[in-house]
Amino acid sequence: MRMTCHGLAILLLLLGIDHETGFSQPSPFGEWFTRAPLPTPRQEIPHAVLNGKIYVPGGFTGGGVGTNIVEVYDPAANFWATIPALPIAMHHLAFAAANGKLYVLGGYAGNSFSPSRRVFEFDFAGNAWSEKTPMPSARGAGVAAEFDGKIFVIGGVNSSGAVVGTNQMYDPAMDNWTTLASMPTPREHLAAATIDSLIYVAGGRDFSQGGNTAKLEAYSPTSNKWYTLANMPTARGGLAASALHGKLYVFGGEFPGVFSEAEEYDPATNSWRQVTSMPTPRHGMGAAAIADTIFIIGGGPVAGFGVSEVNSGFTISAPTRVDEESDVPRGYKLFQNYPNPFNAGTMIRFEVPRPSAVTLKIFDVSGREVATLWEGKVASGNHHVRWDATAMSGGLYFYQLRANHFVHAKKLVLLK
Repeated sequence: MRMTCHGLAILLLLLGIDHETGFSQPSPFGEWFTRAPLPTPRQEIPHAVLNGKIYVPGGFTGGGVGTNIVEVYDPAANFWATIPALPIAMHHLAFAAANGKLYVLGGYAGNSFSPSRRVFEFDFAGNAWSEKTPMPSARGAGVAAEFDGKIFVIGGVNSSGAVVGTNQMYDPAMDNWTTLASMPTPREHLAAATIDSLIYVAGGRDFSQGGNTAKLEAYSPTSNKWYTLANMPTARGGLAASALHGKLYVFGGEFPGVFSEAEEYDPATNSWRQVTSMPTPRHGMGAAAIADTIFIIGGGPVAGFGVSEVNSGFTISAPTRVDEESDVPRGYKLFQNYPNPFNAGTMIRFEVPRPSAVTLKIFDVSGREVATLWEGKVASGNHHVRWDATAMSGGLYFYQLRANHFVHAKKLVLLK
């Protein structure tokens, strides 16, 4: 039986023979450093970044007392300031920045654990908070994530005390709400971060279902669908999450005790690894990335109502090309597409050491050609080609590069 070149490449991939990644290992596993402490020690405080500054609203002060203070950290100056306080004391609130403004969405009011529907907007032009259209359902201990100028509030505890997977979108421009596909695993005290076109939701807990979870699920705002990904190595609630260099990082957590673990998720390989642990174990805090650093501020150093003023920065080297030291590639190479998995579009990169006739094609799992991305001569060097898969069905595909006697293929996953 005769096997075509692309069929052989697909067979090799299915057998796991795919070693030409073209990337060196990031070095080493991340470093931690300390910056100016949070002026008001607190826990159950989310973070949001706007114009290079980190905003930290509300939360619990010592003894489980709610507060309405909003403090602002400027990493460039290593300096803290305040903006006008929230209209009411809030803790376990969902918080996000969108379109140049700040938004508080639900949470628990005062010192109680009664979920709220209230939404507050901070407009820097007027230097004041105003009340907006309330959430369709009251929730506390959920999480907020911004995508394309809209805010998605996911999970939490409802007014009946039940842990939910509710997913509702707030459109600040229209000041209205839309209820969307629910998260597959209901949970509260969860964490989330947006990478490219997906919102990644990590960890959390539901004591009625056994406590902490290691679940990682991703939501696509463009298709209104959820996807289940590789579990975190450490199940925990009360954790923080942020994105850096196209990867997801999760920190800390609670029950039993307080976690110091820090873990990294790579969307390209759907895999986790442990990175350098937090110097100070904490829970109930947020995480905010600015430039090459993730800042984790405040939180609880012990289980329960303890508070901390610690302001820690975490930095880790971005992946670098082994052969970027030379302007002339040493050979033909096909690199892993990014992002992967992806929702609508992805970038494919390859390099050639000399002017070459090149074809770059996409195949489905049966080996049927579904797209030709490039066919023709290219100069020596690095090249990028984008595949717009909007019209394609979700699933596993392969992309293949042919150049002279070089033939290589890699797999990619389209989520729909």
